[in-house]
Amino acid sequence: MERYIQQLIEDLENLAAKLPAKPYIESPPHLVETPDIAELALVPYKTILEWTGLDPDIFPDMTQLNAAQCDKVNKAIFKVFQTFNIELIDIPKDIPPEILYDVLSTNLDHYVQYLPSSGFDLEFCSGDPMTCPYYEYCDCGETPDFTEDEEPPKSEGDFDDECPF
Repeated sequence: MERYIQQLIEDLENLAAKLPAKPYIESPPHLVETPDIAELALVPYKTILEWTGLDPDIFPDMTQLNAAQCDKVNKAIFKVFQTFNIELIDIPKDIPPEILYDVLSTNLDHYVQYLPSSGFDLEFCSGDPMTCPYYEYCDCGETPDFTEDEEPPKSEGDFDDECPF
């Protein structure tokens, strides 16, 4: 398996080294001065697989790898993401490399935009603890605890008791 992992990492690094062609968009006249806005508005959403060519079938099951192998592959996947200006922004702090590997290698069907000018912030967390791919390592769905002398912050739509309306 070690030889396969080495070859996989090499293939990922080769993919990361190839600068992808920028998506062709024709900016409308009113957006010529702000090409990043035109890019955001006009570049289609495609899956990570379609943009990068990363096929989930090339990745072995996480049970076949040790933590060090998972970590190496994770870093190589992040290099590919960096080439496509995709940043995974919701990684839990204490997630083991094996779980992160599983998340990265099995969620390549997520839709993203390739935005060379501004980048794309990717989130895998579903917001629901029952379906979140980060499992118990994510804090989605948790509400902050407040002490008795603290009140939860008011949202913008909340009104004071003294409001006459």
